[in-house]
Amino acid sequence: MHAIESIGPVLGIVAFVGLAILAFLLFQQARDIRRLREWAGRAPERATEAADAVQAAAEASRNGEAEEEPGTGAPSGGRLRTAWDRVAFALRDRYAAVDRRLPIDGRYILGLLVVAIVAVGVVTSGFGLVGGGGDGKDARHKKLPAVAVINGTSVSGLADSVERKVVKRAGYESGPVGNATASVSATLVEYAGGQRSEAEDLAKAVKRQLGETAVQPMTSDVSAVAGKAKLALVLGLDDAGFAGGG
Repeated sequence: MHAIESIGPVLGIVAFVGLAILAFLLFQQARDIRRLREWAGRAPERATEAADAVQAAAEASRNGEAEEEPGTGAPSGGRLRTAWDRVAFALRDRYAAVDRRLPIDGRYILGLLVVAIVAVGVVTSGFGLVGGGGDGKDARHKKLPAVAVINGTSVSGLADSVERKVVKRAGYESGPVGNATASVSATLVEYAGGQRSEAEDLAKAVKRQLGETAVQPMTSDVSAVAGKAKLALVLGLDDAGFAGGG
């Protein structure tokens, strides 16, 4: 189950990227076909459009010379509007030049980017990569259970030291702190009430400071000391030196 949860986000993102590439190729094909049809269908009109463009440019040039003659009193607003029109035409021409070089319509690219950002945000949030679910229970910030720390050695203060420097710093709630009825050779994590998965998480959390820690069901002796705590960290002789360090 843990493997599925860890691989699921990656598979979701890979599937989305594949669909995005497929959509990109489909749009590219559609645009190429549309361009070919337009080019083939507008062959007779291109000559007419070119002639009209030349005529319009000549008329605009004559009108511009007339407006610039002294004494005509052309308002400044007209000049500003003409300048703005020139800027607008230049931007439009620049966009058209860039758009012609793109494999698909630039609007499609912007749309795909927006969809990609939204989809990645939704997927990663849903799988718990960058945020919690709608119920507000973020796996990174959920309240961890209480852990009883039981000293299975003769070292005084070992359980208190481990409880402060290991268990609390790992984010777990404080549970009972006591002594085992007999010596324990190796540190153990014991669990009750079907909390094996939580016990394995605790063993991973203390691994850096206490080393590899085995997990097993809680014994009656440990349960008597742990009280209501479903998890217990039973300290063995292999970690007896922790009281002087950490």
